[in-house]
Amino acid sequence: MAFQRLASIILLLSLFTISYSHRDNGGIAVYWGQDAREGDLVTACNSGKYKIVLLAFLNKFGAGRTPEWNFAGHCDNGAWKKCTELEPEIKQCQARGIRVLLSIGGAPDYSSYLLSSPEDAKEVANYLYENFLSGQYGPLGSVTLDGIDFDIEVTEDYWDDLARELDFFRRTTGRYFYLSAAPQCPIPVYYLGKAIATKLFDYIFVQFYNNPSCSYVSGTNALLNSWDKWVDLVPSNNSLFVGLPAAPSAGNGYIPAEVMNGRVLPHAKKASNYEGVMLWDRYRDVQNGYSDKIHSNVIKSKLPASVESVTDAIYQSVYKALRRVFV
Repeated sequence: MAFQRLASIILLLSLFTISYSHRDNGGIAVYWGQDAREGDLVTACNSGKYKIVLLAFLNKFGAGRTPEWNFAGHCDNGAWKKCTELEPEIKQCQARGIRVLLSIGGAPDYSSYLLSSPEDAKEVANYLYENFLSGQYGPLGSVTLDGIDFDIEVTEDYWDDLARELDFFRRTTGRYFYLSAAPQCPIPVYYLGKAIATKLFDYIFVQFYNNPSCSYVSGTNALLNSWDKWVDLVPSNNSLFVGLPAAPSAGNGYIPAEVMNGRVLPHAKKASNYEGVMLWDRYRDVQNGYSDKIHSNVIKSKLPASVESVTDAIYQSVYKALRRVFV
């Protein structure tokens, strides 16, 4: 038993050392796959604008449903069809160091996705791991995606169970992958509150739009106040992104680039767990050129992190790892 625990500790230390590598000087995450006019995935990755690309969406799963996806004409949608033409594009993006995650959920539709029980969450986790994270041949070909994003907008039930089940795979298979969540900005948190409380998510893409109480509508105060609450809510060794519409047409709460660069980013970057900006979505970014206007200001610092801050982050990761083994 002692040997098994020691082996588990060594594995966890290696995994969490790898996981720490996602913390850097910041960057932009973007949702891709919801408008055929946005261009192909390789073009998005070759633009040099993004550090994370989120494939949107796997929008039908759970409660016995046959999983389906909708990538807006980039490949076949629906049950029993394949998107294997995306395989070489995904691999090219990953070869450039860009993390490619599959986003599950999307716009509310109670008929399309839902979890009915902890056992159902386990089944969905098995499906996600086997088809998108294990390297086995699946709907996207023989790819190993970098993680799963929770863009959940229906009910709060069992998403925490799904996060725990996916975390089990990355702790026991010898390969770390990332978990991200895209909650709406109001606190208490809609839909993903229980899941985020597990503290298992590497990235939190807070949607500061379509919610007037905490998004940029008539000024920055509401947004910045909400941001500060999220900074306190999310552990310091997880990463926070300011989620925004990339154009006025993409959602209520669009922030002009000059306001973003002059007021929002200087404030957001003071947080130790700030990591960047999330944009909805690639098509609107192409149309408006928003990432071009803010890209140089998204970076937190051009200086390497101090030894103390790196040590603290690693300590926190190791502490969490040990607790999972012994508690």
